[in-house]
Amino acid sequence: MKFLSFLLLLVSSFVHSEQLPNPLTLGDALKLSDEHNFAEKQQLLNIDSEQHRLSDWENQYDVTSNIDLQLAKRSDYNSAINNSHAFIFLKKTLYNQAIEIGKNTQLNTLNNATLSFQQLQQDKTIGIMRAYFDIVLADLSYETALEELAMFAVQEGRVKDDYDIQSASEVTLLEKQTKTQISQIHRIRAESKQIQTRAKLAQLLNISYEDRPDDVVMPNYKSLFKKELAEFSYYQEKLTDNLKLKQLKQALSAIGRQISQQKSNLGIVLNSSARIGEQGYLREKNGQWRAGIQLSMPFGTDAKQDSEISQLMIQSKKKQLEIEKIQQDLLGEALDHHLNLSALRQIHKALIVELDYRDLYLEKARANYEMEIKSDIGKAMVNYTDTERKLAENEFNYVITLKKLHHLIGEDYEI
Repeated sequence: MKFLSFLLLLVSSFVHSEQLPNPLTLGDALKLSDEHNFAEKQQLLNIDSEQHRLSDWENQYDVTSNIDLQLAKRSDYNSAINNSHAFIFLKKTLYNQAIEIGKNTQLNTLNNATLSFQQLQQDKTIGIMRAYFDIVLADLSYETALEELAMFAVQEGRVKDDYDIQSASEVTLLEKQTKTQISQIHRIRAESKQIQTRAKLAQLLNISYEDRPDDVVMPNYKSLFKKELAEFSYYQEKLTDNLKLKQLKQALSAIGRQISQQKSNLGIVLNSSARIGEQGYLREKNGQWRAGIQLSMPFGTDAKQDSEISQLMIQSKKKQLEIEKIQQDLLGEALDHHLNLSALRQIHKALIVELDYRDLYLEKARANYEMEIKSDIGKAMVNYTDTERKLAENEFNYVITLKKLHHLIGEDYEI
């Protein structure tokens, strides 16, 4: 028990303590997720690191300089000759094929890291939205559970009164008591779900458990269903902008460039250098500066280079197969989302009609209750609230699916 308490304390020390806005909106949650997301911060550091590595390759073309100072004598038979010198050496690499290959490889790594960051942002947005919607649905479920509990408790009370005057059997009373106890269990579960969903969102936001959101604002997406859903062909054409597909295509292009560079790689290195200064020994035969350009390249064939080209060719074929597979997978996933959206739109229409029916029925039940006419107002309230929950859940599923579909085509669709 002490160990568990210590563990909880240790975990809580790594989360951010911040008072959330109350009530909390989805926009607030998404904004907070941008500020406190560990994975995104880590990936930004990775991007920064890859950028520095690219700079390291580019810096190899910078001018380098060093000073060579020597105070010395040298023997010349019986006399000592001044052998001191003072030189400044300057050197600059004008071209190096190995550096160019390394730069291109590193540039591809940097681009991949940037695309991975964008993918992280998309996944994070979906996760936050789902967690936020779950809180709203948990609250609606709790409201339904409370109404159900109240309904059965009233029924139990009435049967108990009848039982006391021997107008109802013990079996009937036990039946009502059982329903009340079951509805009590439903209420407890719904209450637990409220806590669990809020804790989950707090975890995603890197907020301490004590600061988890209390009240949330229910988003309204009714206007979204008034917009026509684009034809599937629209999404199919734009699947080429998928982030993962872009990443694979960039990798394939990079491999192609590496193959081309390796085939033309003669190991050429072109340097320029200069030396400025004086020396004591044979001073009259040496001027104060020297400058020149040096070209170097290996002579003969390079078995290692041939092996590298073969390995790159294999990588290219593998990457092409990956691209073809993901293109098929994306097409199937996009079609599933589009068909699901069409179904959710139809369900939305049906639930709107059902909600209107529940509303009218509730008004009728309320009127009968006020006129002391037999009424099932409790059941009517439960049904109305439950239909509200089903409508909200359908709307949330639609928004999430629409968001996922647009993420597939590389878009951040604003809801």
